[in-house]
Amino acid sequence: MLSQIERTIACWLLAATIVLGFLVPGLSEIFAPYAFVSLFVMIILSLVPMARLDVGQVFSIDMRIWTIVLWQLFVLPSIILAAATLLKLHSSITALMVVTASAGSLFASPTFADLLKLNKQRALQCMILSTFMMPLSYLLFFSYVLHAEVGLDFIGFMHRCTTFLVLPVGLFLIYMAFVRTFPSALVETVEGASRRLTILTLIVFGLGILGPARDLIRHDPWHFFVYLAIVTALGAGMAYLTAIVMFKHGITDALTASIVSGFRNVGLGFALLPAAMKEETAAYVGISQVPIFLAPLIVNYLVKAKRDEDIALHPAAV
Repeated sequence: MLSQIERTIACWLLAATIVLGFLVPGLSEIFAPYAFVSLFVMIILSLVPMARLDVGQVFSIDMRIWTIVLWQLFVLPSIILAAATLLKLHSSITALMVVTASAGSLFASPTFADLLKLNKQRALQCMILSTFMMPLSYLLFFSYVLHAEVGLDFIGFMHRCTTFLVLPVGLFLIYMAFVRTFPSALVETVEGASRRLTILTLIVFGLGILGPARDLIRHDPWHFFVYLAIVTALGAGMAYLTAIVMFKHGITDALTASIVSGFRNVGLGFALLPAAMKEETAAYVGISQVPIFLAPLIVNYLVKAKRDEDIALHPAAV
């Protein structure tokens, strides 16, 4: 596990990344050629620390997990599509909203759940399941619902799914099968390194896809802030609606489901769909990184403030 100091440094690094990406000319262009390579590596590194867990702790068939993920990937996008239709939003805006709503959970969702003292294991299982069911959601909504506006290239889509999902999980399963035979000290070193390198690959990926967003804010700030408002409102709205719907399962599970539904892996979605999307999608995906890269710092601050408040109210318990 990363220490609290390392977590705080990582939060500030991610926040600084998004700021520098917009402020420093040409920075994004330097990292752009490595964006998808870093995403591929990041997926593998994100899986490595889970290798010593039991299979059931990673790949769950718990019906409550399935309920959350089916709600997240199929019901929420349907609600958003229905709302967009009633509001008569432009088809391109609707498609961008579905890019977000049909994406799997952010890889950092279990970490957010842990920081907020929610059900980290359930968040992990939801993240894994939603990530690998994500292609089905995209296939449904972009092939059969929005096919006229998008025109998904099925062969290319399956090739990218194999590259970014099937291959990483295959490598992870091979490592998982042998990891218990390795010395504990070696495995702990590998896991620690993977957590730190995951932050580095996320920074490279984030910088690499910010270019179109940076160009948009320079040439068309109105559309930039419209997209930012959409991304932010979608995340908050999906999290809030999920908490309400899942409240019958208890406050902890409801808030855990809210975290995994509100924070979406839009970057991975873009990697799976680039040939099907228009140029504005690249700007939208770059803008979507703003709340994603700032969220860890905000969550960390809120958790620290709550911890300090608890210490002040109950000093004897410390």
